[in-house]
Amino acid sequence: MSDVNTTESIHWGILVEREDDVQLIYNILSGDEAAFSILVEKYRKSVHAFVWRKIGDFHHAEEITQDTFLQVYKKLPTLKDPHQFTGWLYVIANRLCIDWKRKKKLTVQSIEDTSTAEIEKSAYTRYLSEQRQTEASERRREIIKKLLAQLPASERTVVTLYYLGEMKVKEISKFLGISVSTINTRLHRARKRLQASETFLTSTAGGNFEMHERDIELCTQNLITISEAIQTYQKEHENFPERLSDLHPKYLPDASVFICPADDEDGKASFLPNIDLVTISKIIGRIGFLKDIEPRMPVSYGYELAPEYRQKKIEQRLVFGDVIPLVRCWHHVNGDFEVLNLSFSSQIYRSSKIWEHTPEDMYGSHETALTAIEEILARHPDDKRYPDGKRFFHLYPQLVRLYTVLGNEQSAAALIERLKSGMIQDLQGYHVLFDLLKTVERYEDLLAFFQVAEQQYPGDKFIFYKLADIHRRLGNTELAEVYARKSNPRYELVGKPVPDFSVIDLDGDPISLREYRGKVVLLHFWMVWRDFGTAEASDIKKVYDTYKDAGFDIIGVCLDSEAAIMHSLRNYIKVNSIQWRQIFDTAAYSLLQQYDVAGTPELWLIDREGKLITHKAKAENLEMLVAEAVKAQSQG
Repeated sequence: MSDVNTTESIHWGILVEREDDVQLIYNILSGDEAAFSILVEKYRKSVHAFVWRKIGDFHHAEEITQDTFLQVYKKLPTLKDPHQFTGWLYVIANRLCIDWKRKKKLTVQSIEDTSTAEIEKSAYTRYLSEQRQTEASERRREIIKKLLAQLPASERTVVTLYYLGEMKVKEISKFLGISVSTINTRLHRARKRLQASETFLTSTAGGNFEMHERDIELCTQNLITISEAIQTYQKEHENFPERLSDLHPKYLPDASVFICPADDEDGKASFLPNIDLVTISKIIGRIGFLKDIEPRMPVSYGYELAPEYRQKKIEQRLVFGDVIPLVRCWHHVNGDFEVLNLSFSSQIYRSSKIWEHTPEDMYGSHETALTAIEEILARHPDDKRYPDGKRFFHLYPQLVRLYTVLGNEQSAAALIERLKSGMIQDLQGYHVLFDLLKTVERYEDLLAFFQVAEQQYPGDKFIFYKLADIHRRLGNTELAEVYARKSNPRYELVGKPVPDFSVIDLDGDPISLREYRGKVVLLHFWMVWRDFGTAEASDIKKVYDTYKDAGFDIIGVCLDSEAAIMHSLRNYIKVNSIQWRQIFDTAAYSLLQQYDVAGTPELWLIDREGKLITHKAKAENLEMLVAEAVKAQSQG
């Protein structure tokens, strides 16, 4: 009995400490600077020790520790779950360590192999280069600061963060708690006001600008070559290829064209040999999305007419025309854009990840996009449910956004009122309403609508999730937390026994969670085609090897199926000396449903009494969590 009490008190202590962190975080977000000082003092020594161990340099570890807390201060509003602060903190510190090591590796050269004269010459050359870059950067900053004085406060803040703070649009969105579309709108307005001086703005892209542009130029040539090969294939087959790899070797002999120069994995991330379409369809059915899979060869580029989503793209083409993407490259995330696209009409353009949300990218301007969407909606008759047809109702949030961007707030407001009065309030309608009103930041209106929705659909996770987002944007942090927990019932399992399961493992033997009672156990939900060979998988293996003799074990739950995957799984287990047991195929799928797993990888850490410690562990903070749990076990 004393063992149980000791463990419970330790577990309770961990929970209390995390609740203290949560309160501190809420205070910080409310403007309490003293709370941030307390948080820094609480974790400073442990972060420094962690960084020192990672890089082996005491003094540089102090600098990285300072940078870690600077990033924490800047990014704290983006932390979705304050209870996960500790792990999030160490992820930031770990990434800074990786960056430091990478930079050091690039600059270090063997002293033994270099003459004194060469060292001095290299140092002086580097000094001159850095001086020139610093002076040019300072000149640009001074010019931009003078220009910023001409802007309204809201636009000035966004432009300052984007150009002087060198933050990406998504980072600014999270930092300010404002939608990405609003950030883009404010940037657009600011650029229009400063159009005469735009050369100064674009010149601040950073030290890697030239390298990015070279990669983009080479990638553009690849896409043009792929386009020509597709056209040749079409003439012969009167159809598009099923996959890009079908172009090789007959229509595109040079396989290197399939590899983007900015792709660190050389197309291997999408290459899974011997996988069939039945397996692919099952994967999509379970997790709802799929990164492009190429069963024949490595390919960097995403193909919009792959069999898994060809029908949807054909329908979109009928609506938008040949401007929509046919082939996409995701390897040039550079602030101004996220994806390089080859359209059905063989045009190359840059866009956001979700092109439907930024139609101006493919139409060339906000004005042209607005005209195009108005024409699309005009071509389709009204129905009783929606003013211009249910099938195209998702276009209205973009129409409102474009009106707003172009300064036509009156048309935007009129359209919103017309849609609000003409729409049936079901779940789909609420989804569109959310996008519509969020576009123009009418969060009080949203709250009123979704409070009605909560009464209409009690217990619906979607409604809870949206209410959490609305309250967060309105600054109601406590209510945001309440609804966030309601939207994800798994939060309620923390500190409680995890429901047992009893299935057959990969080797045909019975396995249950109960038989692991007395051990700290990790339920690792993963997929062969997506997760193996990653740094995360390697980190999990290291944690296992470190703590396996201290009462820690892992149960792998592989959410794949079919013989091809099983062969890859067994081979992976053999090559990497994986000693923990695996659950596979239908048995794994039953656990997916039982525990409501949303995607992979997902890591559930369970204490020796079978109680859930967390369902949101990450590889980066897993060692710390396991060490705490094992320590609690040994003390118990």
